[in-house]
Amino acid sequence: MRGIILSRRAERDLRRIGRGAALDRLRAALTALAEESPPLDIKPLTGAEPWLCLRVGDYRVILRAIDRTEASDADSGWLVARVVHRRDLERAVGTVT
Repeated sequence: MRGIILSRRAERDLRRIGRGAALDRLRAALTALAEESPPLDIKPLTGAEPWLCLRVGDYRVILRAIDRTEASDADSGWLVARVVHRRDLERAVGTVT
């Protein structure tokens, strides 16, 4: 099982979304990502390698894989940098690259 590491910015993004269906869907998608359950809608971000984009409804999760050399534990996983509304994706990509 791969772990999920949320950046401080991603934690703040999730708090700003607030309670409701959108947050529940995002949590379910992150849980599925940690459990490696297919199929997830993950695509590479154009011009921003190694970053990937997970589409969850109107929200986009900007993430990248981390390996054992980067992680503090023995398992590899995912680093979630941002969780943004789809209209803000282009601006958010500029903050993670």
